[in-house]
Amino acid sequence: MFRIPSYIHIYGKGVITNPDLEKLSLYLKTLLPESTIDVRTDFISFFLGQLDSSKTDDTVDLLAEKLAGIRVLDYSKQKLNPDPLYAEIDYERRKILIPDIKSIGVFYDGFELQNIFYSLIKRTKGMPAPYSPLLEGGERGGYKDEHSFAHLHIVFTNQFIATWEDDDSRYHSRSSVYGFPSIISTAGIVEAPAKPREFYLMKQQYGIIGRDDLALTEFKNKFEGRFIDYDDPRMTEVCKGYTAQALLFHITGEPFCEDKGCKLFNAHWQAELIYSQLESPYEFCDKHTDMLKRLTY
Repeated sequence: MFRIPSYIHIYGKGVITNPDLEKLSLYLKTLLPESTIDVRTDFISFFLGQLDSSKTDDTVDLLAEKLAGIRVLDYSKQKLNPDPLYAEIDYERRKILIPDIKSIGVFYDGFELQNIFYSLIKRTKGMPAPYSPLLEGGERGGYKDEHSFAHLHIVFTNQFIATWEDDDSRYHSRSSVYGFPSIISTAGIVEAPAKPREFYLMKQQYGIIGRDDLALTEFKNKFEGRFIDYDDPRMTEVCKGYTAQALLFHITGEPFCEDKGCKLFNAHWQAELIYSQLESPYEFCDKHTDMLKRLTY
């Protein structure tokens, strides 16, 4: 049974400038023309804006502590950060209050971050009376429920996310985590899929002789076009595939495709990412093309 969303909410306006979120909303409209799609501010700011002002400070403090507590400190240990330092909590508080502040390369457990975001999703009916399991709990009868499958929430962030893999007992950086809500990390798109092997060999060589700053420019010249970089003009096109994956997860529970030319392909290398999102002669494989067509009839 398909779970087709009537509403799609994209978060990150004012913080995420690349990709172009408005263009992504138009793209999703081509896939689901009957759905209502809006672009909202960054996720936490949006839901804090629905709260009574008397609760905002306490909520910010609570969120800051929770976010500091889900930092990945050691990739080889599943234990996170249960007793965060004051400086870590204060950093998270500043990030909440000034969401476009420059990130410092902190990694968060993607599923735990998803749980925090999930707890903030409100229920309203044309008024700012908030619902938040994090703060209140309980049903607010008669309110339109953004907590339901009628709503697809796609959160864009410039923060790093990682998830634990039992196969090798370590955390791995991720481009996205799909669920309710789905989270897409622009930093993860740059760093998670592996770059060409020569890139790492060259980086190691330059690191040994202390030329990291010089190497950065030379890396980009030598490997130009072979991986997605920060402020890459191709980022919006690449993110169309990630939003399509979020949509397919919401609808079917399976976001990925084994066809390397399909936008739903789960790329582990930058070369695979570039091919599936930018160079493939088709947008979706036959199976998913047929599926998407059926959704619009």
